[in-house]
Amino acid sequence: MKRFIFNYLHFSRRERLGVVALTIICAVVFALPGVIRLFYPEKTTNFSGFQADIQTFRTAIEATETPMGEPGDNLFAFDPNTASFDDFVQLGLSEKVANIICNYRDKGGKFREPADFQKIWSLSKTDYERLLPFIRIESAGKEPFEKPAATQSEPFAFDPNTASEADLLRLGLPKWTVKSILNYCAKGGIFRKKEDLKKIYTLDEEDYTRLEPYIMLSQTAAVEEAQRPVTYSGGNLTTAVPKLSVKGPLDINRASLEDWQRLPGIGEKRARQLVNFRESLGGFLSVEQVAETNGLPDSVFQKIKPMLTLNFPEVRKLNLNAASFDDLDKHPYISAKQARLIVAYRDQHGAFASVDDLLKIATFSDKKWLEKVRPYLDIR
Repeated sequence: MKRFIFNYLHFSRRERLGVVALTIICAVVFALPGVIRLFYPEKTTNFSGFQADIQTFRTAIEATETPMGEPGDNLFAFDPNTASFDDFVQLGLSEKVANIICNYRDKGGKFREPADFQKIWSLSKTDYERLLPFIRIESAGKEPFEKPAATQSEPFAFDPNTASEADLLRLGLPKWTVKSILNYCAKGGIFRKKEDLKKIYTLDEEDYTRLEPYIMLSQTAAVEEAQRPVTYSGGNLTTAVPKLSVKGPLDINRASLEDWQRLPGIGEKRARQLVNFRESLGGFLSVEQVAETNGLPDSVFQKIKPMLTLNFPEVRKLNLNAASFDDLDKHPYISAKQARLIVAYRDQHGAFASVDDLLKIATFSDKKWLEKVRPYLDIR
């Protein structure tokens, strides 16, 4: 065993010399930088000439800078409902807190009493207690801001179960109320009677009272008033389409969401797709157009086709001289590229004299497409 250990740890003369040489080389390499610094000392930069300028700069900052939360003599009475961003900063609040307060107001938030100022989650308790004596809420209990002016409305008979976004906006409803109604319907909600529209919590009582006479649900009798011209400048109906209950063949231009669901193979989702396609199209001109509905299998269409009829082939028309890019792009027969070219051509060459002027656009050489979309276009 001893012999094995001795042989294992034994170094020959050549190996011992190699270890010594390697040790010397390592020592020289590690010592070399220190030796070099002795002959070539590092250069230093003298900043003493700048010390006076630096001190002057620091003094100027300390004189103008206000510690956070300590505005000194800048405190003044303010109304958090009307104060500007600069006012909040001058009161000693950070720009972040001032932005949060302004965003809170822009989204409809309001302060009805001084204690409501604590609603701002990023406002520290120290700042709140410091500013509380200076908060002045004007017209307490009343709206600090005027209600946004409603868009010009033109009431007409409508079914809230099937009305499109454009229809609801044309009725003069604010955007947030329109969104609430559409979301309610999209989640399976159904308005079975007029009073059900009050379920929409964002709907003002004033708007409900104004529109209540025009609510025509799908199971009511057909509206007897004469139809007005059906031209629109882009997405907005100018006439009411009365809703008829299903008795015999289904009229595809007047069928409600519930009427479509009575057909075999048509559930709520497909019924909504059919209604949405009809609304974006502007009305059907033939029963075959129903088959163009996105997501409707041909087998289902062939099954329901004998149950469909078209007694009122009325369509809504897009005004080429007034419709915006978004209005044109929403139409199923007009692509985004085509809508952009139409608007660009109109801006460059002026109003269209006729629908046929579309052929003057270089890329619009497909006459079949023009004949297909022509019934939905107008120039006035």
